[in-house]
Amino acid sequence: MPVVLIASVILTYGQGFSNLNFESAYDLPANPDSEGELVSVTYALPDWTADGGAPAIYYGSNTLEHTQGATLEGGTLALSGDFSAALYDGGSISQTGLVPANAESLYFEAYIASAADFAITLGGQKLSYSLISQGPNYVDEYAANIPAAMDDESETLDFSCEGVGSGGVLLDDIQFSPSATPEPGEMALIGLGAVLFYMSKRRKQSGADNEDG
Repeated sequence: MPVVLIASVILTYGQGFSNLNFESAYDLPANPDSEGELVSVTYALPDWTADGGAPAIYYGSNTLEHTQGATLEGGTLALSGDFSAALYDGGSISQTGLVPANAESLYFEAYIASAADFAITLGGQKLSYSLISQGPNYVDEYAANIPAAMDDESETLDFSCEGVGSGGVLLDDIQFSPSATPEPGEMALIGLGAVLFYMSKRRKQSGADNEDG
């Protein structure tokens, strides 16, 4: 098995959180009306809890007419891919997962209305965030520092929004910074992958030499 594949598996499963780009939505209405339609959180935001455990949220396509709660936005409003999560006055989404070892920052794309009181907490601790780059169509990239004590710990990640009217927060592509140094277990897997890859090449070469002989 190629080493690159093994390293990719390590980074994918090491993150411990799921559906951070909100692209896992399924069984959504094909043409939601302009105000949006109620959809099960299970369908719209798999792996997330919304609005304190509400069973359903709004799904809207090409609209920003919601005034409260958490919604799933599609169409041209999605910051990346097909869907983005939207938070309005009182809206929140959260999930619990394993914080990657040696993670230092949490990156995310967002459109944050000027009136929005947007907050991020990890393990109950509020994270400060800052704008690191501005993109077209209000797609900006932000970063928040992660306390070192939370590395490799199971914590709840929560995004919430208060104090907005017709504005809100669009959120997408949440990522933990990759580990700066592989853990010992990861190094062992990478080493095993290198050995298997080398042995595979040797067998192929041996077989070719036998055919030539």
